[in-house]
Amino acid sequence: MMEPIWWIREIDWRISSGVIFFIQLVIWNRREKKSSYPVRILLSFVLLCGASWCMRYVIEELLTVKLVVATAGSIYIMVLSLLFIICYLFCYQASVDSGIFNGLIALTVYRMSWNMVKLISAIPVGPDAAWTDGSPFQSIMSYLLYLTMCIGCCKVYRRFVKRPVSFPVRSLLGLFAVILLCQMLLEFTYQFLYSGSVQTGVLFFLTALLYCVVNFILCVVGASLTLLQEENLSMQNFIRSKQQYYEISREGILSLQIKCHDLKHQIGLIRSAEGESELQRHMNSLSDSIDEYNTVVDSGNKGLDVVLTEKNIICSMNGIRFTYIIDGTLFSFLTDMEIYALFGNAMDNALEGMEDVVCKEKKFISLKAARRNDMVILVVENYYEHELKFENGLPVTTKMEKSYHGFGLRSIMSIAQQHGGNVSVQADNNIFMLTVSMKNEQEQK
Repeated sequence: MMEPIWWIREIDWRISSGVIFFIQLVIWNRREKKSSYPVRILLSFVLLCGASWCMRYVIEELLTVKLVVATAGSIYIMVLSLLFIICYLFCYQASVDSGIFNGLIALTVYRMSWNMVKLISAIPVGPDAAWTDGSPFQSIMSYLLYLTMCIGCCKVYRRFVKRPVSFPVRSLLGLFAVILLCQMLLEFTYQFLYSGSVQTGVLFFLTALLYCVVNFILCVVGASLTLLQEENLSMQNFIRSKQQYYEISREGILSLQIKCHDLKHQIGLIRSAEGESELQRHMNSLSDSIDEYNTVVDSGNKGLDVVLTEKNIICSMNGIRFTYIIDGTLFSFLTDMEIYALFGNAMDNALEGMEDVVCKEKKFISLKAARRNDMVILVVENYYEHELKFENGLPVTTKMEKSYHGFGLRSIMSIAQQHGGNVSVQADNNIFMLTVSMKNEQEQK
């Protein structure tokens, strides 16, 4: 093997992993960029490449014991993976679960590409071949292969997973830890046991490559199934809401027919001599009937009307004061399913907060929406009295079914991020406030 050119040995080999993680930091983004993005992405590049160079320098120049070198090599993989997650959250408007999942994908694709390069390098060639390890051609072709693998995997992932997905953070942390430890073990095995044998190298790198491919497939399948689960639950809730709305409409028509029938007889009674004494009682009954039918919401968006009418009736039945200032046409860029998932979950969370409120005057839910430039802002407020605990910026559910922990807010966050927005939660002075921002894509067109 030829002696590597100094800049390949001293620079390229030591920063290449940081460069590949940086490329994935740019490629795997589906989120809104934070302010001063060029500065943030430049700092991320310096951090990833600088950390990679420093760790490789220590491993190659200062460590001599093979066991220590192998251990340091596995830690090197862990540090770069964690730095990727930090840089991702530093550069993009993303939740913690999104950062961890993208870190998992980046680690898997990086190791897949690295094993592919090592597998090709392990195949014996002549000493003067252009692919010889340490040659400029080998370095350039390696980067091209890395870039091709990253872009190809990204396209495959987005082919099957159409939009950002939210995951339970605890489950995702467990999965990330398992895969990271497996990759660290593979790196340790390579550093400690690999002796340079061609047959052993080809077998090892081929096995490691297949393992990474399986990991990537599992990530794609897991994200697809999670997305389908979210859509399935949203569809079920939407269908149930439609059924309840039509049931309310059917009962309302039947009740209206009964009222009309009774009203005909009441008019006859009022016209009689003894009718004046009954007039006031019938007028009060008629006023109550008017209040009953006044719960129907007309916002200018039929899908939104279905949701808010249902929740308005529930509020009325439970003595909750529900006020809303909203122009439904602002949300015309959302599908009916997205409208129900967004407003239905927001209202359900607010109604859940009312369960422990005893004082009738404090039972209120406020819903407001407005346009700010190209953004649509939705704010939902409600009073609460129970203790709130937050985990990763979201309140922990008080429901008994912990398996659906945070699904409502995660669904809202997913919709907001899909439309270039974000979600924030505040809880001060027993007032819970949910703020959802989204880009009005129709306005941009």
